[in-house]
Amino acid sequence: MNAKTNSQFHSNTSNLQFLFESYLSEAQYSKNLSPRTIKGYREVFTIFQKLLPDIKETDDLHPSLMNEFYKRLSTRKRIVGRDTVKVGVKPSTIRTYYNKLIAFFRWLENNNYIENRNLTKHIIKPPQPTYEDEKSLSNSEVSKIIASISLHNMDDPFMYKRDMLIVSLLLYTGIRKGELLALRVQDVDFENKTLFIDGHTSKSKKSRFIPLHFTLISHLKVYLKERKSKKLYTDALIVSSQQDKALSEYGLKYWVKKYSKLSGIKFHIHRFRHTFACTLAKEKADIISIMRVLGHSSTQMTERYLRSITTENSRNFIEKMSF
Repeated sequence: MNAKTNSQFHSNTSNLQFLFESYLSEAQYSKNLSPRTIKGYREVFTIFQKLLPDIKETDDLHPSLMNEFYKRLSTRKRIVGRDTVKVGVKPSTIRTYYNKLIAFFRWLENNNYIENRNLTKHIIKPPQPTYEDEKSLSNSEVSKIIASISLHNMDDPFMYKRDMLIVSLLLYTGIRKGELLALRVQDVDFENKTLFIDGHTSKSKKSRFIPLHFTLISHLKVYLKERKSKKLYTDALIVSSQQDKALSEYGLKYWVKKYSKLSGIKFHIHRFRHTFACTLAKEKADIISIMRVLGHSSTQMTERYLRSITTENSRNFIEKMSF
């Protein structure tokens, strides 16, 4: 390494953008992070740079900068849609941004890129967000979503069967968005009545098998038969409405938007995951079983999914008690 290259390298090791790319590269291959996760980290760092443009070098980092970052996140105006202006972000979003940035800052500390080895210890952690809204879908809301699929696809049998399969997969397996889009035809095992979730496509990085509900089995068989008649050959289980290839993330986003509007129910994919978890709990499934089928690494995370269960849900159990 010549003197010029050596000087350039040392100057880069104090540049946050350069170091962040090094961090992502290392994280991608050592932790086997998915492209979606990498994209999420990059988006957060881009917002960090946009809101704090003066923070460019490692020497610019100090504990109070995160307080300023939270403040600017909470007060900035954003254009959502054509003419809707939103101010700030949800507390859960701030917590997500904190988690991603603090991981990068710890990497800087551990690799001696910053002199202040106690930086992360003095950064104030935003409070854990509380969720007052009902996260799981009610039976009535599910019925309205299913009805909207039926009414909208009366003249298109294939789209009806595909969209009913999507809803059934979400309701009866609780899989994540990325796991749904990554499903392959060969992941369905009718003989053992299981659905295989590849750890490479899962947030937890752990592969798992999910038992198939008889209703889901029925929808799978009907859909696969219709798919075969249309001569679709992609190994992706959920196909695009336009081509013989996997449904894309954008396509799924459009799917949610369409049926939210048609059904009158404001929902997102993750609400089905909460619904699945809460339904299992109400059916007296133990928390370890729920944790494993959801692909969680701890019961603490699973308990967050069960927050939609209120004390009123215990009424039937209480009324059946006898001494």
